Amino acid sequence: MKKILFSVFVLASSLMAAFSFTGEASAKTKKVSGYITWYNGVGKIGADGKRLGHWDCATKIGFDVPRKGTKIRARSKAKPKKVITVYKYDVGRMPGAVLDVSPKAFRALGYPTSKGKVAGHYTYKK
Repeated sequence: MKKILFSVFVLASSLMAAFSFTGEASAKTKKVSGYITWYNGVGKIGADGKRLGHWDCATKIGFDVPRKGTKIRARSKAKPKKVITVYKYDVGRMPGAVLDVSPKAFRALGYPTSKGKVAGHYTYKK
């Protein structure tokens, strides 16, 4: 009987440790899903005061606002499933989207700008 209780205790402890470890890892990374669109902000001054380049982006104002300069990894859900790295230096209203990137960055996801938007998600470390 003692062996069974001990086994149950060990199993429960290991499960609790596994779930708490997973929770810590995911709490440090934020994932936001929705449409990724493009906008022609290159050369303009972003909301964070930086002149925007090809690998800078805007997040949706009031929805998710990471700190300026945050490294963001954006992924498309449809083929081709490509990943790009951009940096947050702007915010915008973006109706129907969660992330705006430059035309060059949008094409790096594998889509022409004529597509307009693509389903995907982005992640960043808090």
